[in-house]
This record gives sequence, C-alpha cells and structure tokens, in this order.
Amino acid sequence: MAFCLFSIIWLRAAIVDLEYELGELDTKRVALLRERKIVVARRSNFYSSEKIEKVAMKRLGMALPERGNIYYVNATPGASTYRTSMK
Repeated sequence: MAFCLFSIIWLRAAIVDLEYELGELDTKRVALLRERKIVVARRSNFYSSEKIEKVAMKRLGMALPERGNIYYVNATPGASTYRTSMK
C-alpha cells in the first residue's frame, strides 16, 4: 500500500516537473521567434537597394551614370550546334 502511494506521488511530481520544463521551453521558443523576426528585418534592410547604392557611392566611389555615357548593346543569339543529315 505504501509503495503504491509513493509511486503515485512520484508520478505526480514527475508530471509537474515536465509541465514546468514545457513552460520554460515555450518561453524560449517565443523569445527565439521574436529574435528571428528581428534578424529577418535587419537582413532585408541590409540587402535593400537603397543601402547597396549608398555603400557603392561611399565606399567604392561609384556614381550614377550620365545620360551621354549610356550605350545600348543589342544581344545576338549565341552559337548553336549545326545539324547535318547523313542521307
């Protein structure tokens, strides 16, 4: 009888311990999801075209092209295989 009583108490304590652990893991999951959203926002800001343009102008010394310096090149089809028949 005493063994059954102690086993029931032990099982209940194990269940309560697991519930606490699940609560802590859920809190960590929420914090990691929040941090992930922040990182995704920073990454999108880092790869924005405006940011890239500013870096190119400041660090690399690039400038926007003037209208007279723009040349259009017509694309030609590339070389392809030549088929012959052996009749």
